[in-house]
Amino acid sequence: MKIRSQITFASLALLITGSSLLYSSPTSFVRAKPTQNVSSSLQTTTQRDHNPVKQAMHDALQLGFPGILAKTSEGGETWAYATGVANLSTKKPMETDFRFRIGSVTKTFTATVVLQLAGENRLNLDDSIDKWLPGFIQGNGYNGKQITIRQILNHTSGIAEYSRFKGADFMDTKKSYTAEEIVKMGISLPPDFVPGKGWSYSNTGYVLLGILIEKITGNSYAEEIENRIIEPLELSDTFLPGNSNVIPGTKHARGYSQPDEASEIKDVTYYNPSACSSAGDMISTADDLNKFFSSLLGGKLLKEQPLKQMLTTVPVGKGGIDRYGLGIFETKLPNGVSVWGHTGGILGFSTFAGGTLRGKHTLAVSLNSLGRDNSPSPFKNILLAEFSK
Repeated sequence: MKIRSQITFASLALLITGSSLLYSSPTSFVRAKPTQNVSSSLQTTTQRDHNPVKQAMHDALQLGFPGILAKTSEGGETWAYATGVANLSTKKPMETDFRFRIGSVTKTFTATVVLQLAGENRLNLDDSIDKWLPGFIQGNGYNGKQITIRQILNHTSGIAEYSRFKGADFMDTKKSYTAEEIVKMGISLPPDFVPGKGWSYSNTGYVLLGILIEKITGNSYAEEIENRIIEPLELSDTFLPGNSNVIPGTKHARGYSQPDEASEIKDVTYYNPSACSSAGDMISTADDLNKFFSSLLGGKLLKEQPLKQMLTTVPVGKGGIDRYGLGIFETKLPNGVSVWGHTGGILGFSTFAGGTLRGKHTLAVSLNSLGRDNSPSPFKNILLAEFSK
């Protein structure tokens, strides 16, 4: 079995964000004309009025993003739309079928594999991480015997975020990292809190889950995602890139970054995502992400009990997230609709993907830039428009 294309983080604190993008997203500061290009899918067969979604997408460009694409699926019918530019130099238009880096949406894939293993009785979510990786998380205030797999999945483990490690240059687009190196950087920092006594988004924890998957199965997390999710669902445009810095093929936008207001816009399309590993390295399309979340929320990837566990949440109250489950979070919109999914920010791209329970209505959105923290979200109004009753 071949991993598809053995093919990040303005400061790394933003790069594979999953929690901050919904209501306070990083945005780039490229000023693009919002109506430079419009492309609508030929599959526009739904009766829903999508003009509010189009307007929300145009509004997102006013935040400084070069281009944006979105695709929805509702009751078996699809709709797609793209506007803005994919390439600032050539003014090539954004297209709805482009591939893009999905950042922390990868976490939902990683969590799904862990929960499948739990459903097969190959692990228990309340096992300590030390049971499977003895001595791996020890010292500097850590005790792996007190940290459970469940706590790692829902970010209540207290394991520190490795992007805060000062001894690495995560903006180096060519450098490769191993998962073990990443975890060691994280635990070189003191724990954020006693396990189970707080909530703090930890990419370190999700890289650790990739190591756990390999320990239990004998295969890399990439092979397991390929075998368990990508191949069964026929996600032909979804890739696990490893150390490769390319997005496969030519059907993709350029990715851009502007780390701070004083910096020039940088083309970061070619990026080695090994710094993200099982926390955020994947590449996909809007169509594939809709298929994935429809299958996941529709109960086709997980048995009843593992899915129930995934959707059992803990309170967050920050970054626009109400509650976080196991690799997925719930956003309750003002109209009462709950949307389950994940955001992802990686150098060059920002993403949201998710949908409603039972998977009948899904949405995937990608923008070809990642900018600074504490800026208005490009996703909030799009979700409100798409999931209006």
